[in-house]
Amino acid sequence: MTELETLQRAKMYVEKLANGIDPITDAEIHDDSVLNNVRVSRCLFYVSDVLKKVIDNGGEVKKTVVRAKSFSITEEQLSSVEVSEEAVGVSIISKRIGAVLDEGVKKVSSARIGTWLLNEGYLSENIVKDKRVKQATPKGESIGIFTVDAVSFNGVPYKKTIYNADAQQFVINNILQIASET
Repeated sequence: MTELETLQRAKMYVEKLANGIDPITDAEIHDDSVLNNVRVSRCLFYVSDVLKKVIDNGGEVKKTVVRAKSFSITEEQLSSVEVSEEAVGVSIISKRIGAVLDEGVKKVSSARIGTWLLNEGYLSENIVKDKRVKQATPKGESIGIFTVDAVSFNGVPYKKTIYNADAQQFVINNILQIASET
């Protein structure tokens, strides 16, 4: 008998018990039996529903969703985050930091990094064509953050904020503070 068949048989037995029937003889269980108690019967129906879900899933118990652990990074992981000579956007920095984290550790998004840099005065926020756009401030430029003209894939010009190697390292060096404050 396969495990799936065993589960199906167990489900049938539990359902019969929940309905007040002896699963072996198919005889009605006496009214004074504990199995005819409403609470026990409801519990058995619940177990039957759980078994149905397992059977419907091919006999596999679905993994429970595990919440991400709060952000943490070791010195070794920090030192292994890639820093490129080519200036990159903050989303690349965020992905590079996320790539060295242990599995299940909550990542720090590019939005959180940008918000921290904004709060610290390295970026300013301006409204351009009804959109909020973060741009480098003189303080940001002093550490290697620059806002440059760029063109989208569709040929639309826009302002892009980029981070040179020094600015990338600055974000990496401050990632624990960024994660804790935003």
